[in-house]
Amino acid sequence: MNTNAFSHSPQREFLAMLPTPFYKMTRLSQKYGASLWVKRDDLTGAAESGNKIRKLEFLAADALSKGADIILTCGGEQSNHSRATAIVARRLGMD
Repeated sequence: MNTNAFSHSPQREFLAMLPTPFYKMTRLSQKYGASLWVKRDDLTGAAESGNKIRKLEFLAADALSKGADIILTCGGEQSNHSRATAIVARRLGMD
């Protein structure tokens, strides 16, 4: 295995409340005869829209490392990604 591929880890701005829990789906497990679990990424931190914060941790760190004072994104009229990006930018003192 070539370990050089892992020699550089991307920077990360820790914003999410991690780790998020797993919940056993007891009734579905019984119904289908399997052990079924769900990962609750909706619990990463209220306003950031679940798993979207995971990507934003890396995008925000990259922007900060480059001296950016603004984060620009685009999305639909009611885009959760756009809302989450605006919240993260404000939290980090950016526009």
